[in-house]
Amino acid sequence: MRILLVILLFVSLTSCDADLCGNELIREVTSPDGKYIASIFERNCGATTPYIRVVNLRLSDEKFAPEEDDDWVFTIHGQSDVKVSWVADGELKITYSGAGDQPTQRRKWKDVSVSYE
Repeated sequence: MRILLVILLFVSLTSCDADLCGNELIREVTSPDGKYIASIFERNCGATTPYIRVVNLRLSDEKFAPEEDDDWVFTIHGQSDVKVSWVADGELKITYSGAGDQPTQRRKWKDVSVSYE
């Protein structure tokens, strides 16, 4: 019986890695037409992994869902200073500075164009 409990505990702990990550919302900016929201958040998955700063996009009628990595348009390891601004409807500009590795940058999300500085 003890062995069964140990196996069950091990499986339950190792099968939910995503749930162990914390996500702290830093800032949200709505597009000028109110259609989209750009969110900056920090992801922390524990002591053995680096912090990650993330920008994700979503429709304004959707809830913030940091685990939806298909909506991530920018990521960088570390605690870099990241800012977003809407240049126009459907045009987002992301600026970043500070420590961190080579960022991941997407240029397009649905009908939103993304530029970087």
